[in-house]
Amino acid sequence: MSLRTKLPKTQDGPPTSVFVLGTLFSGSTLIGRDVTTRIEGAHYVGELNNFTQLPGFSHLDAGMICGPCSLLGRECRHFTDALRERVTYDDIPGMHAEFARTLGASAILDGSKYVAWLRRAVEQRNADPAKRTPINVILTARNPIAFAISHRNRTGEPLWQGAGIWRNTYVDALRTVNQHGLAHMVVRYEAYMARPERHLERLAAFLHLPLRDERDNGRIHDAGGNWSSFVPYVGKEQLNAHIEGLTGPARAEAEKFVEMARPYWNNEKPKADTRWHRSLNAGEANAILGTPGLADIASLVGYNVAELVHRAIKPKGAPQQQPPAPPEKKPA
Repeated sequence: MSLRTKLPKTQDGPPTSVFVLGTLFSGSTLIGRDVTTRIEGAHYVGELNNFTQLPGFSHLDAGMICGPCSLLGRECRHFTDALRERVTYDDIPGMHAEFARTLGASAILDGSKYVAWLRRAVEQRNADPAKRTPINVILTARNPIAFAISHRNRTGEPLWQGAGIWRNTYVDALRTVNQHGLAHMVVRYEAYMARPERHLERLAAFLHLPLRDERDNGRIHDAGGNWSSFVPYVGKEQLNAHIEGLTGPARAEAEKFVEMARPYWNNEKPKADTRWHRSLNAGEANAILGTPGLADIASLVGYNVAELVHRAIKPKGAPQQQPPAPPEKKPA
């Protein structure tokens, strides 16, 4: 009997709150939307820290509407102004229950990614005996070398700084899920891109929900997410047309965001994450992997550190690539 027929269609009791943790560039939005379109009863709702504008953990005015509906030029019946006025970061479990009701879901995937957001939700649940919300965690990870390069390309900061962010994020995430005894599953971006169907089967089993045979792209409603994550659902032509319709700073910001990702857009299937291959000299690789504790954490998340080094180092005699210039800082 296949996984698709063994799993129950729904689960009893309150909706499960599933927190997606990880760094930027870890594929959380792409994976979350795949879960929404393929796993019955599961719905990724995006970055609720932005939707509720949690002080210190949100981007001003970002993620306050449904990204997919906005891109398609339609009004969302789920992410409404009235809902945003009702829900609050002071009651994250209650907000998840509200989304579960309006979306008809039994598992709500919260893509806020901050470990502090998860801890806040756990504290709120524990403080109110009436809240019995089950909490699970999906830890999305992109290998530390690829992350540090993407961080440098986006911010202009040195590789060692990105390496420190990567290490600190996963130390905090693993410590928190183990401290609170939360069921969790690691999804490595590179492995997911290589075998998405296999990982969707694992995610369906983790959530105790059935996997659809076909994708239903009409179901996605969520707050935030990077532009490139829309491509598998609306196509690159639709996304390009939307970006071209923007004006002023919004257009410039969107073009900058997708500049390096655009060559990897593919309507049919994911492309392997190979941009970081053969991209570093030995000194640059050491600046990342020499970060105290990073190699140990990478191993705990499931990476073969020796293999990462082998794939990242340039062959001898290869031309040196200059890192991109840091983005211009706006005057205060």
